[in-house]
Amino acid sequence: MYRFNPPPDWPELPSDSWRPPPGWEPDPEWPDAPDDWGFWLSWTGRPASGPLGAFGSVDAGRLELAAVDPSLVLMHA
Repeated sequence: MYRFNPPPDWPELPSDSWRPPPGWEPDPEWPDAPDDWGFWLSWTGRPASGPLGAFGSVDAGRLELAAVDPSLVLMHA
C-alpha cells in the first residue's frame, strides 16, 4: 500500500487515505515540489515508486509510453 506524500506548502490532504484519482494534476497555483520530491511513501513511511500510472509515481512515464506503443511490456517491482 502506498501513501501520497504532498510537498511542503501544498494543502493538507482531505484524509490520510486520499490518493490522487486517475488523471489528477495539482493546482497550477500551488508551489512547485522540491527537486526529486518523493510523492509516494510505502506503508512503512519510506520513499516508494508509487502505484503504476499515478501522479508522481516513478512509473507514470512508462505507462504513457506503453499507451503510445502497446508492444511494450511493463513490469513493476
